Amino acid sequence: MNIIEEMYNGDLFPVGTYCNSNKEYKKAMDSLVAAETELLNTYPQIRELFDKYQSAQIELISINNRQEFVNGFRIGGQMVMEMLRPIE
Repeated sequence: MNIIEEMYNGDLFPVGTYCNSNKEYKKAMDSLVAAETELLNTYPQIRELFDKYQSAQIELISINNRQEFVNGFRIGGQMVMEMLRPIE
């Protein structure tokens, strides 16, 4: 694992302690929870399949977020290197 991935995973910085109090985020989360509750109340027999789906989706999002973090960090580093070049 490289240092950028370690930073993303919180091994170097407490990334996991971030708490989002954004109203837009809260509204979207409330909508998600309501839809999930309605779905599982309507079709309780799909609970196990839904849990598998959710776990797979979380894993994909985690992999994507890590890669986007690494790419963003690299772009930032390239910007710094460009800024350090002498003006011609």
